[in-house]
Amino acid sequence: MTAAAAAALFAACGDDNGTAAVPTVAAAEFRRLLVSDTAPFARVFDATTGQRVDSMGGLPSRITYLYTAKGRIAFAHFQTRDQVSFIDGGVFEQNGRGVKQAPRLVGSFSDIRPIHGNYNGDLVSVHFDGSGNVRFWSEQGVAAGNTQPVSTIRTGPAHHGAGMATFDGGFMSASIQDPANPALPNGVVVFNRQGQEVARNTTCPGLHGLAGNAAGKLYGCADGALLVTMNGTTPAFSKVTHATDPRFGVGSVWARDGQPNFLVRVSIRGQPVSTATRALGVAQVASRTIVPITIPGGDLDWTADIDQSGRYALILGRTGNLHVVDMSTRQVTGSLSGLVPPMPTSGTVLTPFFAFAEGVAYITSPTQGRVYEIAISSSGVPTIARTMNVGGSPERIVVLGVRENRSLQR
Repeated sequence: MTAAAAAALFAACGDDNGTAAVPTVAAAEFRRLLVSDTAPFARVFDATTGQRVDSMGGLPSRITYLYTAKGRIAFAHFQTRDQVSFIDGGVFEQNGRGVKQAPRLVGSFSDIRPIHGNYNGDLVSVHFDGSGNVRFWSEQGVAAGNTQPVSTIRTGPAHHGAGMATFDGGFMSASIQDPANPALPNGVVVFNRQGQEVARNTTCPGLHGLAGNAAGKLYGCADGALLVTMNGTTPAFSKVTHATDPRFGVGSVWARDGQPNFLVRVSIRGQPVSTATRALGVAQVASRTIVPITIPGGDLDWTADIDQSGRYALILGRTGNLHVVDMSTRQVTGSLSGLVPPMPTSGTVLTPFFAFAEGVAYITSPTQGRVYEIAISSSGVPTIARTMNVGGSPERIVVLGVRENRSLQR
């Protein structure tokens, strides 16, 4: 063989450094859907193929709350059984490689009546209404088998509340009970990681609803909302009020990494539900005001959330119509008519829920036994990419695994 031929053969066998190319695969192959049901089981589906991966039967009861911070572990609440369980979807990234394993139940933790769960960064918080405790877990820590809380805030008497860590995990806040109305809290207390109280605020009557992002944590109040931010190690509290009508309070809050503002549900509490007394809006952090979103056709919201990018709000109306709204302009960028059956006006109401990955939304349709995969274009136009007939009555849903669109090594 001539020197030239040998050189050509060597070049054909590898790159300029003589190293074979590493095979890669789309990260979406390491993505699964965990779907709860009205019955005491959950199912795991491959997000790429739609095929069922596992059926997790024999759960303590119906799952009453289901969520994930980073997509590594799902936190499942069993309110009537005083239990929170941790579910590993079996798909994740490790050192640039995609890993695919069997789903598994990592473990469980017991305290009285877990209702709301929240997350900010890697830290997940669960408020146990029956004990008044707020307990915090690291999602990565749970994935490694550490099912005990990394911190616990004891807020005092039992009440319906919520708590959350700051984005960097340095401080934690929790609702505190209103002595005049034990059923609901009226303010927020901030603790450091050592469990020492550093500040409190009691200007949030009828506190309900909480979400957080890098900008801060927003608690819903009967007269607006309370924004909790950190100036170094010093907490700051700011009221956020409706831009035109101070009677509107906040009852639900949604947030997403990369979106500095919040999606909120506002209402005039104690009034019959109508378009005059209930709406969705954007809580603008810079101006400390809530500006309303107008849903087409005078529809009322049924369920809502913010997509993976943080740019768009997805709103399912009570008509069954889906609307995508730009969080910056509050304009509707696209709609899907009649995506799911309309919300019943009487009897049992099974609420659809959203989950997200980059460029895609998933929504359950409990009465149809379906999960819809909705592609969202860069301009916010939704299209039905796939209909998954999962059976049963699917309710809550989370995306586990790698939620960004990129390449991973095999």
